[in-house]
Amino acid sequence: MSPIEALADAIMHWEGWRIGSRSYRNRNPGNLRDSPYKSGLDAEKYAVFHSLAAGYDALTHDLRAKATGHTQTLLNGSSTLRDLLNTYAPAGDHNDPSAYTLFVCYWLTQVFGRCFTPATRLSDLVAPPESESQ
Repeated sequence: MSPIEALADAIMHWEGWRIGSRSYRNRNPGNLRDSPYKSGLDAEKYAVFHSLAAGYDALTHDLRAKATGHTQTLLNGSSTLRDLLNTYAPAGDHNDPSAYTLFVCYWLTQVFGRCFTPATRLSDLVAPPESESQ
């Protein structure tokens, strides 16, 4: 599993992926508002995908683009997990980005057995450490 996939899994769980939830109904595990891969929008302007696989792929694409500086968010490889979650789920939209960030850090730490913190750079998620790539 790549770090981006693990990040997407953490987001999917935090966003409430379960039967009956908006993310489940829309096949949108990240509750993305927009995506070039969407098949439509729901009444609250969240992206709808034709399958869970399409929604998951859209989420990993979005995260990879943010981590490599290929979005309008101004995030890039030097940005941190804290920066990502403050942008992805801002407090102004009734989110708790601090709690979200700590959940993601805990999740990634459990998956990979090494410490992830709010200060972990996004570049660490798109380029695995040498010990994982060998």
